[in-house]
Amino acid sequence: MDGVIKSIHQALDGRIPKYEIIIVNDDSRDNTGQVAENLARQNSHLKVIHNVENRGCGFTFMSGVKAAKHEYVWLIPGDDEITTDSIETIANHIGKADMIIPYVLNFAIRPLSRRIVSWGYTALLNVLFWKKLHYYNGPCVIRTDLVKPMTTVNSRGFAFMAPILLRLMKQKHTYTEVGITLQNRRYGKASVNNLLNILSAIKMIAWLVWTMHLASVFKNTANQATAKH
Repeated sequence: MDGVIKSIHQALDGRIPKYEIIIVNDDSRDNTGQVAENLARQNSHLKVIHNVENRGCGFTFMSGVKAAKHEYVWLIPGDDEITTDSIETIANHIGKADMIIPYVLNFAIRPLSRRIVSWGYTALLNVLFWKKLHYYNGPCVIRTDLVKPMTTVNSRGFAFMAPILLRLMKQKHTYTEVGITLQNRRYGKASVNNLLNILSAIKMIAWLVWTMHLASVFKNTANQATAKH
């Protein structure tokens, strides 16, 4: 975690005049919460939030969004997988669009099974919602006032960012994609291939198809039927 924070400082100092780093501890079973508190006591930029129970990625992200005070909110995982150069690259694009959507250039660094799941997930979303995004699960930067009203995120797992991006794109908000590189993670293990996460992603996609496509069709059909009577 300390390495990630140093990378963030290196990327933002001199580029962003005012910023805050919010660490959200999702009821971790290790000493993450205590480590975060110790770091916060030594760093005035840091604020720590503790979830009272493990709620998953979507709730954790929105906990940070709710506490955010500045113009943009930026999701950066604490596993130190994103290189310092990549954090700087993303930082250089802040302010150029409503959303900065990173995608991975060196995807071969990840296991084959994860690459297959990620490719299938991205391809399916692009087909269903007529998009051409390279990646939906990156360390995105989004205008705080756009994401804050989204009080509910319908996913505990890795799929929580896609509904946010797709809804904002449907509302015609601007975005730019930025290529980044990864390094081997220093902390934690990936859970993308976890069966519960995959089922959560499938549920999220079904919910998105309903809310963004089918619900309005059924509503219009019902209204037309009522008008005929």
